Amino acid sequence: MPTEELSELDPEQISRIIHMATASRYLKSRQNVDTTGIMYEVNQDFSRTMNKIIMEKALETADSNPDMIPANLELPEKAPPRETPYFGMVPIPQHDFPEQFSNFCFKSLYIKEEAIRAMHEIRDECNNLLLENAVFNVFIDKTSRVDEFKQL
Repeated sequence: MPTEELSELDPEQISRIIHMATASRYLKSRQNVDTTGIMYEVNQDFSRTMNKIIMEKALETADSNPDMIPANLELPEKAPPRETPYFGMVPIPQHDFPEQFSNFCFKSLYIKEEAIRAMHEIRDECNNLLLENAVFNVFIDKTSRVDEFKQL
């Protein structure tokens, strides 16, 4: 996408976006917030949108001015807008939530404290084994037969 000749956001628009993005309670307490990455993305989105608008206008007027776009280019058809629910909720099929949650809890041990503690202790033991003991003997200084090797 060529963006060299497209205009970027005005400094006033940039300052307004940064002000609104850093207006949260958490970010107000921080003084040096790096906004370069997010502003780069905003500028990219702005450039893409402007590029699309210019392309759509050029394709609309391509019949009257064939020198503008010599090939028969067409944008894909726009998807029809989806119907917006009255209450802003997505309908889900009828189901028995308590029974499904109970089945999930029965089949999943990851919510049980005992299972979590056991997995934690197993991970600790594995880490300790790797730190304290040598799992592989890599310091073999002579050749040996298979039965001698098995006894090492």
